[in-house]
Amino acid sequence: MTDIFPDIIHQFLEHVIILNNKSEVVFISNGISHLLGYTAEEIKEHGLPYFFINPETRLETLYNKVDRFGECFFTDNIRHKTRTYINVVFRASQIEKDGELFYAIFIRDNTQQQIVRKDIIKKALTIENLSKSRKIREGKLDEAIYEILELSSRATNTTRVNAWVFDKDKTEIQCIGNFDARENKLVPQSALPRIAMPFYFSLFETEKIIITSDAFTETKTAELYEFYLKPHNIQALMDIPVRIEGEMIGVICFENVGSPREWTLQEQKFGLVTAQMISLALETYEKKKARQSLEISLNEQKVLLQEIHHRVKNNLSIVASLMNLQAEKSHDEYHRRLFEECKDRLNSIATVHELIYKAKSYAQLNFKEYLNEILDHLGHSYSASQHIKLVKGITDVHLDISSAIPLALIVNELITNAYKHAFNGRKDGVIEISLLENNKQVFLTIRDNGVGFDDSKIPAKSIGLDILNGLVDQIDGTCQRTNKPGEGTAYKISFSKK
Repeated sequence: MTDIFPDIIHQFLEHVIILNNKSEVVFISNGISHLLGYTAEEIKEHGLPYFFINPETRLETLYNKVDRFGECFFTDNIRHKTRTYINVVFRASQIEKDGELFYAIFIRDNTQQQIVRKDIIKKALTIENLSKSRKIREGKLDEAIYEILELSSRATNTTRVNAWVFDKDKTEIQCIGNFDARENKLVPQSALPRIAMPFYFSLFETEKIIITSDAFTETKTAELYEFYLKPHNIQALMDIPVRIEGEMIGVICFENVGSPREWTLQEQKFGLVTAQMISLALETYEKKKARQSLEISLNEQKVLLQEIHHRVKNNLSIVASLMNLQAEKSHDEYHRRLFEECKDRLNSIATVHELIYKAKSYAQLNFKEYLNEILDHLGHSYSASQHIKLVKGITDVHLDISSAIPLALIVNELITNAYKHAFNGRKDGVIEISLLENNKQVFLTIRDNGVGFDDSKIPAKSIGLDILNGLVDQIDGTCQRTNKPGEGTAYKISFSKK
């Protein structure tokens, strides 16, 4: 058949089997015997279908695809004489010679490609697993480093994989994990002084990866030979810098022990990804430490602020008690009342500090709690001499301390004033108080149905009005007073929340 199929076919990179229209083997290229382990005579004797392991692989199907498309490709396992099977790539096409139709089956060994493919899949799965790692995501540095190094060692079939970071002054590089596949665990590795290998580290400024296939003879790793490479019998290196925001903070090293080694492009790409994983683990760990430190600091400040407000409240209560004692020593009603009014104002401020001490948030106090407490206190103080009914319409309004204290004093002044002056000559009455918020605008209304008063008889330098106006100014608010003798008085105060 050599006159039909010339000798040039023997020079093809692919091995060739040619079948006639009866599926008989009429030509076999020289290399096919080496590929399958069978002689040319054995292949012709068995016929091509004998070598198909997959029962679904049929010549008829192959012919149909070739007749339809002119050519077809597929990958399959076929029988080998000394092994179970060999993976090959088939390419089939038609040949017409002197009016006769032939089918040319081109066969190429796919074993190496399969190995490469499996290796790529293995590395891809490793990267996928690392990208989902809870240890990295949760900032568990020791566990994350172990996971990265172990999986990297297995994915690249490398004896030792270790990670290093510089100390604060960058005078030495410290090992944060050294996985040894022979022992299947992390093994200790002492720090290395940077001064002992200045040329080696200067390479990272110009090269993304430092690769040596034979570290014992490479000039770039000569500095490491005596104190690192030789003691550990490391004969091939692939070292990749670990960077955070562009700054080199460490290195991940792949070290082959016992023999030289060529590092493939896929291994180099994989190494770059693992360096990023190390960087991510370190960043997450540092953020976790910073967050924990911040939480500790915030808790300390919270405790300190609680203690401050508690002490302020206690000190104000002590001052109020002293004023109460002084009031009892007063020789006339006028001075006794002055002390009691000052005591009530101090108690109002102390109550706010007590709320702050108990509150979960110092920035926002629920003023409703203050109103209920201070109204109960004032009602109890004046209930012995009067039967005054308090009607409340109070909603939740959250204020910061700069607004809460002035508003607390305003409430104290107006409620106390109502109890003392609104019901002269009467033993019963009603005081209404409402508090609401709308679109960050706060509205406080205090109304009584007392006797009212004549505005013209209010002293020009009334201390009570001066205090009220000063407090309203502190919260940048407005105050409207309506007063009808015999019908009572109402104060409407409004201001914007800060």
